[in-house]
Amino acid sequence: MSFKIKKIPFIFLFILMSCQNQEIDKNRKMNQTSINPVDGSNIEGHYQARFTTLNSHINGTIPGSANLYRMKNRLFAYVRLFGGGVNAWHMQNIYIGTKCPTLSDDLNQDGFIDIAEAEKVLGKIIIPLDNNIKTQKAGEKRYPYADLSGNYVYERVTSFYDFLNDLNSEDENLLDNVIKISKESGFDFKNLTVLIQGVEEGKDLPDTVTTKSPHESYQTIPITCGIFEKILKAPGEVYDENEIPGPIEDAEDESGTTNTD
Repeated sequence: MSFKIKKIPFIFLFILMSCQNQEIDKNRKMNQTSINPVDGSNIEGHYQARFTTLNSHINGTIPGSANLYRMKNRLFAYVRLFGGGVNAWHMQNIYIGTKCPTLSDDLNQDGFIDIAEAEKVLGKIIIPLDNNIKTQKAGEKRYPYADLSGNYVYERVTSFYDFLNDLNSEDENLLDNVIKISKESGFDFKNLTVLIQGVEEGKDLPDTVTTKSPHESYQTIPITCGIFEKILKAPGEVYDENEIPGPIEDAEDESGTTNTD
């Protein structure tokens, strides 16, 4: 009996400590939420996606990377790609998915990962890396094309809060392949995927390689993919606030014809 009497205070103390720990964890989570809002407004610094080549048998390994850099109210996006197709038009988009497609996703087993198969893995587009990254529609689906060496450099800058407000706005078209993100659902650049598409005209692709109208399959075939990670080292000097980074010419519209600003 004396054993049971001694044991009761210990059990009570254990329960009390457990309740206190739960309350501490609850308060910590509440504080983290207030300090680190899930709407993406606390994104800061440099995020990079190093390219992994897709469909390498078309034109070999393609090195490069896509980068997002947020500093105060400025968002920079820049892409470097080397050794792609000569004068190839390159659609480039960031997707909500967190995984790049592999040959295991080649559903019709024709040896190619086409855009339909890739987007089953990637999901919907969240950031079009087109001629204007301020909003999802501002760039009018105008994308860069490579030079005579198959290389290209893409650079754009915009207001981060304009970008974020557009991303958090109401989705007016639920049937397209572009998605909005609510403030409550959580948003970060980390683990998003970027896909680069397009090879030079004249590449021989089988009829089993599907595309999206009005484009030809050589314009939509995936060539590289990457997953964004937070980069802790300094990415280098940022642009002067009065400078518009990168060429604002040599972009092509949705039909593949050249537009000049």
